[in-house]
Amino acid sequence: MGFTIRDNMVRVDFFKQSGKWYTTEEMEWIGYDGDIFDEYRNSLKVAFKDRFSEMNAVCLEPYNKNSHPLMINMRD
Repeated sequence: MGFTIRDNMVRVDFFKQSGKWYTTEEMEWIGYDGDIFDEYRNSLKVAFKDRFSEMNAVCLEPYNKNSHPLMINMRD
């Protein structure tokens, strides 16, 4: 189940390096049945470019057949 009516739209929460919540954004997930980590990194790059480059990005419900919560440091 997606964040909106379109299933490939997901919620991403961004946290500062200190752990403090910063913002929540909607992102279009690219892919569905590939490597979930590669799809997440690619989707973040396309959607946000360098906008949140010093933060951690958390997606609780990725749009992937092997869906599970993900967290990635945007610097990686």
